Amino acid sequence: MQDVRVDLSKQSTGQHITEESQSLTKNQNETYKNNIQNAVAQKKDLALQIDNSPPSYLDLLPFYLPFGIFCIMFYIDYYYQNPFIVVWLAYVAIPIADYTLPVDHKNIPENRIKAYERDWRFMVPVYLVWLIDVGIYFWILYSVSIGQIAQTPASFVIYVISYAQPGAINATIGHELIHRKEKIHKIFGTLSYSKMLYSHFLIQHIVSHHKKVSTPEDPSSARMNESLYEFYWRAIPAGYVEVWDIEQKRLAREGVSPFNPLRNRILLFNILHIAYLGLIFQIFGLHTVCFHLVYSLIITLMFEAVNYLEHYGLSRKKDANGNYESVNIKHSWNAPQMITNWILFKLQRHSDHHAYSYKPYQILDSFPESPMLPYGYSVSLVLSFFPYIWKKVHNPLAVATNNDTKITEEEKRELDKWIIGTLIGVSIVLTYITFIMIGFKST
Repeated sequence: MQDVRVDLSKQSTGQHITEESQSLTKNQNETYKNNIQNAVAQKKDLALQIDNSPPSYLDLLPFYLPFGIFCIMFYIDYYYQNPFIVVWLAYVAIPIADYTLPVDHKNIPENRIKAYERDWRFMVPVYLVWLIDVGIYFWILYSVSIGQIAQTPASFVIYVISYAQPGAINATIGHELIHRKEKIHKIFGTLSYSKMLYSHFLIQHIVSHHKKVSTPEDPSSARMNESLYEFYWRAIPAGYVEVWDIEQKRLAREGVSPFNPLRNRILLFNILHIAYLGLIFQIFGLHTVCFHLVYSLIITLMFEAVNYLEHYGLSRKKDANGNYESVNIKHSWNAPQMITNWILFKLQRHSDHHAYSYKPYQILDSFPESPMLPYGYSVSLVLSFFPYIWKKVHNPLAVATNNDTKITEEEKRELDKWIIGTLIGVSIVLTYITFIMIGFKST
């Protein structure tokens, strides 16, 4: 009996030692695991250690490209009387460059984002483009008023189309500025649209478009199979109506009449537009007013064409309760082409813009999994003016995106044929107009 108690005592002691050993081993394993996790975290923290060194001038230089293009345009027009060179650059030279140069999916490293975001130097090319466009615009109005240019129907068409191009880029600048938090930037951004008599865009875009994008409720989102011209007919008037409704509801909450021209911004904007046209008439005359109206119309059509291609055919799904899914990176068309991204201040990284609307252009990210246009916005703009070709190219892409699938290689080759064929035809026509019909006349 005593032997049994001794054995049980030994067994109990041995079991206790084993349990302590297991507990110690478990603690050691947990400690080791925690040490590994801490080491990984420390390594990650070290890798993501904030780097506040300023971006190099090579990072800034590409965004001066539009400023350089407009300087070249003005120089060639002033000395050789051919402003149409900017149209040739935009729709012949730049598409060729986009096609031949590698695409750009490079994003700013996470530990460098703050340095890029806070660097005021990225605003310099933005405001330089704003200033050169406004300066050239007033020079053009003066030149029209003294009879120096745009006096014959052909000259009128050439000059109004040519100088609408920098105006359209300034509209892109306006889009960048109205999304900044600082009021001064919003003012200059709104002035970009006021110059083209389209100030209400500020309200529609910020209040409505970013909430309703890629739904039937958004006037600025193009439907599947809707041509550009049908989009114009629907979206432009609907934009004015929508802003009127927004202002009416806002003023109703404040107990103010929607017909109060000092409180209803759409009324105020348009009164100021009329007053501005009256000022142009007093200073520059009726012919210049006509020039300005056509100039504004062309910029508006170009600007709305970009809206058309940015979301064409893409749709947000509804859940069982009829609520739309949240906006994600599949609801905007992107384009990674390098040159047009520089010229448009990365507007082509549109998915990230809709995800983070206050992000400045220099830190917008590219997502390869986002829907991608076959070529940059300049090429897509050309294609959009030919509805049959546009649908032939973009419908398969939109259907595949909405269904979370991809087009086949055979379909891709078919799309390339339509794109290349269209660009060759347009390039021949624009080259003939620029270098043969208009030519270069030394002053």
